[in-house]
Amino acid sequence: MEAKEIAVRLYENKTFGTTYGKGQYRSAVFNATADVMGHNTKYLLDYHQFDKFEHMARTDEQLEVLRQIGSVKTDDLLFSWVLSYDATTKCKTPVYGYSFINTKDNTLALGMMDESTDEWTQWRLTAKPCKTTQGKNSPTLLATNAQDLSTW
Repeated sequence: MEAKEIAVRLYENKTFGTTYGKGQYRSAVFNATADVMGHNTKYLLDYHQFDKFEHMARTDEQLEVLRQIGSVKTDDLLFSWVLSYDATTKCKTPVYGYSFINTKDNTLALGMMDESTDEWTQWRLTAKPCKTTQGKNSPTLLATNAQDLSTW
């Protein structure tokens, strides 16, 4: 089965390392959104070092993913859990899946369970730098397998 077209937009977290409470630090290096062509759902991704990522596991499915990944101790990989985001209700729901990006070569992998078909879908993409536009919230990196994003 051919993977559906997807666009993952990664934004550098400008608040990385700052505090939001006593002893609480913002640890996501990148915040990202993933849009799958033909889906009305947007997916949210926050990329962390593995040490932070593994401690954010809350569900049995996430603990199973950690068992499958094993202990990955490298500074080049950033990991994220996948959340589906409903724009009308502003509700964020964990999805069975995860993503990682290799900051050395900008390879990005995303795998998740498609809720509508109960099939595991995965993508391997290369993130490329985006042009920065003054006054606009432009992504830092874009990873996509789509030919034309103007139709989205």
